[in-house]
Amino acid sequence: MRARAFVGMSPTPDEQTLARTRERAHRRWVAGEAAEAAGLMHVVKVDGGYAAVANTLRRTIDTATGLVTVLGLAGVASDPTVRGSGFGKAAVLDAFARLGEEGLTHCLFQTGKARGFYERLGAALVTNRFVDRTADDIEANPWSDDWVMRYPADADWPDGVIDLNGPGY
Repeated sequence: MRARAFVGMSPTPDEQTLARTRERAHRRWVAGEAAEAAGLMHVVKVDGGYAAVANTLRRTIDTATGLVTVLGLAGVASDPTVRGSGFGKAAVLDAFARLGEEGLTHCLFQTGKARGFYERLGAALVTNRFVDRTADDIEANPWSDDWVMRYPADADWPDGVIDLNGPGY
C-alpha cells in the first residue's frame, strides 16, 4: 500500500497548518489495476508516531444507472491519546481530497459509532440496499458496520439496489 505522510504537524493543528501540510503531502496516484487493488494510505505523523490513518481505494459499483467508480474509505483510526486534536479529521479530509485528484465524484464507506463525525465533515447516510454478486449469498448485505455513508452529501446519488461488486471494506 502506498502512503501519503503528514510530517511535522504541531500537536494542535490549525486550518492553515493543515492546508500547508495537505498541499505538501499530495502526490499523484497512478491509477491502474495494481494501484487500485493496493489503495492509498493517508497518514498523520506527529513526533515520529502515527496520530491517525485512513485508507482509500477505487471500487467500481453497479447502480441502476450503470457502472460508477467510487472512492472507498476504510481503516480510519486515530491514536486514542490524541483524539479530539483534529488528526483523524486531517486524515479523512486528505482522503476525501482524492475526489478532485482522481476525477471521482463520490466516496463510499461504512461506519459504526462515527456517523456524526462524518456528517459534520459533509457526508450523508446512504439508504440504498446493497448486494455483492461475487459472494456466495449475493443478496446478503456486504457491509458489516451499522451505517453506509457517502461524501459529499450534496452530490447526486443513484436510487435503487447497488451491487458493491465485492465485499464491504
